[in-house]
Amino acid sequence: MRFTRASALIPVWIVACVQCPPAHGQWRVGAEVGSERFWGASTDTAGGGPSLRPYRPTSFGIGVARQAGRWDAGLRFRYLSASLALEGTEGLVAVKGIFDVYGAAALLAYRVARIAANELTLEAGPLLEIWSVAGEESRTRLGLQVGASLKVPLGAGLLGSLTAGAAVMPSPFTESQLDAGFQRRALWRRRLAGGLEIRL
Repeated sequence: MRFTRASALIPVWIVACVQCPPAHGQWRVGAEVGSERFWGASTDTAGGGPSLRPYRPTSFGIGVARQAGRWDAGLRFRYLSASLALEGTEGLVAVKGIFDVYGAAALLAYRVARIAANELTLEAGPLLEIWSVAGEESRTRLGLQVGASLKVPLGAGLLGSLTAGAAVMPSPFTESQLDAGFQRRALWRRRLAGGLEIRL
């Protein structure tokens, strides 16, 4: 049911992009590399103990957007491969290559300020991710993400971008994957990404 609702949201952004008036809209495509940090996912039921969570992956993304005045509507697709960490106050143990994550985000952005030729935008939208866990079935998670992006013109139709954002979604774990000493928690994420875009 979650997958059906998420799938219904993304075409709304596609229609919004396509229906921008040609005289006022402009297409952009781009790519980015990001650094992700996670909190939550699980917690020790005794309190104050270690937690199991995805650990510090690097993400790679591509996207397309349509600009009309101060508004942008677009889609981004991301991939990341994350370790699984048992993290406590005094240290952590990580196992590499546990998670492969494929994501799609439908974003609506609004330009809030122009600093010289640079633009500062705020963005938000639904996030759909497929979490593939080593040796087990994949599972789908639907979340929400928000962010802010600074876009810097580089000439010849190129834009550099620096984006900071946060997202939240249900835990990527199932109840059967966690020992009795752990319970699931919402997965929170902070990300910082740099990228390049080109105007078409």
